[in-house]
Amino acid sequence: MDRPLTRRGLLKGSVLFVAGAAVSACSTGDPLAKGTSAPAGSGAKITLTHWYHEYGEEGTQQAAMKYAADFTKANPDIAVKVSWIPGDYATKWTAAVLTPDGPDVYEVNDVSPNMVKAGQVTALDDVLGAEKADFNPKVLQPYTWGGQVYAVPMIIDPMLVFYRKSLFQKAGVSVPKSFAEFAAAAKKLTQGKQKGLFVGNDGIGDLGQMTAWSSGNLLVDDRTITYDDPKVAEALTAVKDLYDSKAMLQGYSTDWWDPGALINGAAAMQWVGLWAVPGLTEALGDDFDAFPLPPFGPGGRAVVNMGGWVQVVNGKSRNLEAAKKYVRWLWVDNTAAQTDWSLAYGFHIPPRNSAAAKADKLTSGPAKTVMDAVAAHGIKQPALWTPEVRQPWEDAITDIVKKGADARKTLAAAAKRSQDLLDKVPVL
Repeated sequence: MDRPLTRRGLLKGSVLFVAGAAVSACSTGDPLAKGTSAPAGSGAKITLTHWYHEYGEEGTQQAAMKYAADFTKANPDIAVKVSWIPGDYATKWTAAVLTPDGPDVYEVNDVSPNMVKAGQVTALDDVLGAEKADFNPKVLQPYTWGGQVYAVPMIIDPMLVFYRKSLFQKAGVSVPKSFAEFAAAAKKLTQGKQKGLFVGNDGIGDLGQMTAWSSGNLLVDDRTITYDDPKVAEALTAVKDLYDSKAMLQGYSTDWWDPGALINGAAAMQWVGLWAVPGLTEALGDDFDAFPLPPFGPGGRAVVNMGGWVQVVNGKSRNLEAAKKYVRWLWVDNTAAQTDWSLAYGFHIPPRNSAAAKADKLTSGPAKTVMDAVAAHGIKQPALWTPEVRQPWEDAITDIVKKGADARKTLAAAAKRSQDLLDKVPVL
């Protein structure tokens, strides 16, 4: 999932690595930006452009630059220009890959059939190679089309419910085992200025979708929209009841992705990700833990949302084989860099199972709780749940939860619109 991050004044622009040397290339007018040549005497015959969104964790940009420099040292014929893209990254990469002058390598959250058909990505099965079996299959599945994989995972960002243990104890609340208990806990934990739950400043966040998932419905099954379902309607009605109870924190100074509300006691529970563990530990010691969103109703299931970022290669790249070589070196072969990227700056799960198993930071305390929850309850968004297809669903959630619209009728109408949009998605 693409989550907004706090900015810490990181270095802007981009840096080109040629034969181990760093050359500033901050201007979009830089002649090297197209990745077709390198300075005389550099030894590089090819220049790759590699785009990252602007990570908020301090040190990530410098790490990305180091990886590129290390690759060029090992492969002096290939220079790498690292570009750190601030602002609306999704809009910028979407526009950039419409032409052959876009980045050779870039990161995304989703890979749609439209991207495949337009040549904005290329199959990376040869990049994954025999190591494909060492990647979490739940993470690879949404990037697999026509039996081919179009992305290499970079980080796994599980999201679930974190809570203050002392506040639970004070209120006489136990870790909930069902959505009904979860809602009751949120209400009981709402005392004075303290709210029971923070899922986002709009009071809904991901809770609508996650509660539907916890009812046992992933909203789309292959090429069929499934959310026009009485149980999903019941789940969203329960979300509305919780919203109306005034137990949800809204309008906080930061949004759900920042653990500040939990740290400051503004909320006793918060939907947030594994990345929050270091900050929570520093501020609260052992006074916090986590649990999956509990099952909704009979036949439901606990849910941990497995977000994250993946690396893709532009199918229009003039340097396709060199780009694949770079991606394999960094995101498949180089497990030391992968672990460094996941755990030395932020706090994420390395996508290769073997690397995650060796990560000591993930073997104790709340991090271990999250790892166990991921293994038992991790769910990745279905591949065909594209932004266009899910927009009617998101509109329906707002209408039901905030405006009191009839859940069954609203879902039925929205599902028809989603199905029409899904039918237009290319079959691969």
